[in-house]
Amino acid sequence: MVMQYLISRNEEYLRHIENFNAQITEIMELVKVLQYNIVELQRQLNEFSPESDAQKKENWFGKQK
Repeated sequence: MVMQYLISRNEEYLRHIENFNAQITEIMELVKVLQYNIVELQRQLNEFSPESDAQKKENWFGKQK
């Protein structure tokens, strides 16, 4: 009786661990996307200059007309 209880609890804990691992994997994927976005934003900010920004605005508004 006790052995059956321990076996069933062990299976339950294994399911919880499996679910937890799946959640961790999902979180890691989201962190990777966030990291990529941060790197891209840093790259864009490093390339930013007021002159190029003014030119980009000019080009964009020129396309809108």
